[in-house]
Amino acid sequence: MLLHGLYFSLLFFLTASTHLWLFCSLVLIGSVASDNVNNSTNARQKRLFSIFNVVTFKNDPCTTTGTGNLGGTCMTSSECASKSGSASGNCAAGFGVCCLFIVSEECGSTITINQNCTYIRNNGNPTPDMTAGQTCTFDFKRICDNLCQIRLDFRTLSTLVSATGTCGTAEDAVTVSSPFSSSANAFPPTVCGSLTGQHMYFETGTSGDSAGTLSIAKGTGAGSRTFDIKATYYTCDNLAKAPPGCTQYFTGQSGSFQSYNHAGGQLLTDQLYKNCFRQELGFCRLSLTESATQTPDPFLLSAPDAIAESTCDPLSHITVMTPTAAMACGGVLGKDGDTGPATVTTTSGSFEVGVRSLTAGTAGITGFNLDFEQVACA
Repeated sequence: MLLHGLYFSLLFFLTASTHLWLFCSLVLIGSVASDNVNNSTNARQKRLFSIFNVVTFKNDPCTTTGTGNLGGTCMTSSECASKSGSASGNCAAGFGVCCLFIVSEECGSTITINQNCTYIRNNGNPTPDMTAGQTCTFDFKRICDNLCQIRLDFRTLSTLVSATGTCGTAEDAVTVSSPFSSSANAFPPTVCGSLTGQHMYFETGTSGDSAGTLSIAKGTGAGSRTFDIKATYYTCDNLAKAPPGCTQYFTGQSGSFQSYNHAGGQLLTDQLYKNCFRQELGFCRLSLTESATQTPDPFLLSAPDAIAESTCDPLSHITVMTPTAAMACGGVLGKDGDTGPATVTTTSGSFEVGVRSLTAGTAGITGFNLDFEQVACA
């Protein structure tokens, strides 16, 4: 018997649904050479034997093994390398690597972000950037058809802010623009100052090559800027996606939230956005109290600085739907006229806290640092 062919092949490829398929085939073809064979013998001379083994895994989030155990994306080692990522640890039972994506370049030209879970850092991070008068622009590409939101986690973000809370010109300005809205006062607002630990969601719309941009404009003032921002993409069917129109989104039965730059002790001007809270099962209302941390002042949105007010329309304020009022301002959180902090509880089904600050006249106003707790349904 003559063995005409023995072929072994191992092929790796990535499908459009981001599944990795391992395709293994073994083909054995054999035949017998003879001068006296008939048709029935010829039919038996070729034999085909195939084995198909399929190993599949998604490009799911994973945890790297490097310093800080940062989040990464599970990929094949070759795919990670081709996308300019860094392999750090294994995933998918050893079939993949946890791929880490970091951009840290000199400001000037627009930098493209085309991978989920990308860390955006200032050039030379963790050393602060001392260069003034530059703009760092990051363009988020639409990496999938059903993209709806991007979340920016400010792991570290410290920029210049004025004593009156303005961002831009001499000071810095961190601005997100989205194809979803062209309004200057649409969410999210321009921010600056001490923002470490805070976050920001923005809508991307569902069409177009760009899903939005992040601009960090370094003003003309001298000083240091440091940023380390994690960008996470959310598809429209992702359960972690925030409700539409929410700039910050909090989950869990309890926690805390702050106005932007509260750690810097100065309320930012021209803020207009919503803080939203996921309603947990069995809970119907939200209670708010001032943080026990008294420095900076945990609630100071307008004068007088020792009285709670609810007639706040012409002043910087938060919007909280309660049985007796819809706004809160002044120097303490509470009911109108309170001279000391009190618990404010929303009406049933209300899990939003709006923020509005004036375009001027906010010098010396710290903003807020509030604890929240969901209240069980009666």
